Amino acid sequence: MGRKLSLAMAALLLVMCVGGTAIAQEFVIPEDLPVLAAPVIVTTCGQSPGALMVGLLLGEAGIYYEEIDLLTVDEFLSECPIDTIYDSSGVLFVTTGTSLKGMGAAGVDVDSEVARCTALIEAARERGMVIVVGQVEGAGRRVDEYDELTITAMSPLADLLITRSDVNEDGYFTTLAEELGIPQIFIEDTLDLAILFPLIFVSSEEG
Repeated sequence: MGRKLSLAMAALLLVMCVGGTAIAQEFVIPEDLPVLAAPVIVTTCGQSPGALMVGLLLGEAGIYYEEIDLLTVDEFLSECPIDTIYDSSGVLFVTTGTSLKGMGAAGVDVDSEVARCTALIEAARERGMVIVVGQVEGAGRRVDEYDELTITAMSPLADLLITRSDVNEDGYFTTLAEELGIPQIFIEDTLDLAILFPLIFVSSEEG
């Protein structure tokens, strides 16, 4: 079910990445970075567009992914039975930050989203998958208690945090990562992921 970029979207992303600031962005890559390899399952805790952005940029980088915004544990287990390639491999990428419109359209609320994603992380970790939690949409997705709930519930569960710098003005993400020993990479803009992903994911040739 991996989404394929349309030619128009691919061209738009390429123009934006090359023409914007992402190409010049330098990243501090942690020495204790976990091994990241496809396949990547992307979901959103809060039904914001961040998961779609992550998926599109994974696709642009040539990394196989599936974006499933309302993925449940039962669906995960049926998609990823223990005797398949997904056992002890792959990445679960959970984005944080909420969209009230998105949750309303999906018929969910923030509490059910947190419960769903917490259960997913537990199941994925049991199968040896690496858990990436990303706040990739910036300060606009850290404005209320709903955003904060997804951030504070998901972030401590990560094996790797990918965080927009503009949401860390209070130092929450820095402090959390230091206290729990979670490696973290800061980005300045969402489109920086187009440059970052090829740097941190193991290629199929390497794997």
